Amino acid sequence: MKLILLTLTLQSMAIFYTGSYTQDGSPAETPIGNGIGCFQLNLETGEIQNLFYIKQRNPSYLTISADKKYLYAVEEMPEKLNPKVYAYKIEEGGELTLLNSQKIEGDYACHLAIIQDRLVLANYVSGNILSFPIQKDGSLGVCSQNIKHIGTGPNKVRQEAAHAHMIYPFGKNSMFGVDLTLDIAKAYKLNNISKQWETTPNLDIKIDDGNGSRHMVMNSNQDFAYILGELTGEISVADIRDSKSKVIQKISFIPDAHAGAIGGAAIRIHPNGKFLYASNRGSDTIAIFKINKESNTLSLVGHQSTLGKTPRDFNIDKTGKWLIAANQDSNTLIVFKINPNNGMLQETSKLEANTPVNICWL
Repeated sequence: MKLILLTLTLQSMAIFYTGSYTQDGSPAETPIGNGIGCFQLNLETGEIQNLFYIKQRNPSYLTISADKKYLYAVEEMPEKLNPKVYAYKIEEGGELTLLNSQKIEGDYACHLAIIQDRLVLANYVSGNILSFPIQKDGSLGVCSQNIKHIGTGPNKVRQEAAHAHMIYPFGKNSMFGVDLTLDIAKAYKLNNISKQWETTPNLDIKIDDGNGSRHMVMNSNQDFAYILGELTGEISVADIRDSKSKVIQKISFIPDAHAGAIGGAAIRIHPNGKFLYASNRGSDTIAIFKINKESNTLSLVGHQSTLGKTPRDFNIDKTGKWLIAANQDSNTLIVFKINPNNGMLQETSKLEANTPVNICWL
């Protein structure tokens, strides 16, 4: 009986980690984060609780290996402060054991992803992409490739130089490097012999100049892409089934009544593939869209306040029942219950967490 109860308890819980900004120099009003946080979500009630923190400087973005054995985290800061990327082993109960770290060559690492046996990260300010081999024990080898983006855009303040902002894996051995200045999801393929990334320009996804491509998601078949424009508040829907991608729709994720700053942040697709969500830090809202199953275009369902300030990230649990928003500048995690019929959000619980900026599910 005790074993059955323990199994039911474990099945009703989910673990997630948060990144945070911990010190000056980060893009936060008051960076008072505690490092990498580990939290537990009750999948029945939507209540969350903090389990522990691991101290690390500005661990703004995290990623976890497909086998759930390893967690990797960047330090988002200028190169003069000797930032590193860290590898942790995930122990029972979500505990983290440090394996090793490697130097980051570049300024303000802001995203990372795993493709095959490579960990690839994007440096925002210096506009370069770094590739690190992942060893058999989950630790990181020294950087094996440094890819530099070059260019400017029409926004003279924000697009004065290349700004790599996201690494998005696709296929078995390919990735997109999303660049805010170049307004492109630039395609790369891993050469399995040389273990070097090679450009594949025929697969590049170009959106309108000045949009400020920040993050992207793809549908389950990976034949349609949704690119979030940080600067204009538009999502560009691209059909990539042919040899050359084509933008088939542009749609705003900013509330009509909002006349203030635009600061598009995160974009996610619901696990059921029916809904898409996008956050804006200017209005502190999440836009909810329905995805047309035939055309893959978007129709707006509504907007939800994140009930806090600066929702840099949010994420949906694998059951598709809960969405958690990280409000960076109001120091809160807000749990929303997702309506399975229309995708709308209902506030369920709240927890204080210092300067949270990323949510990563185990």
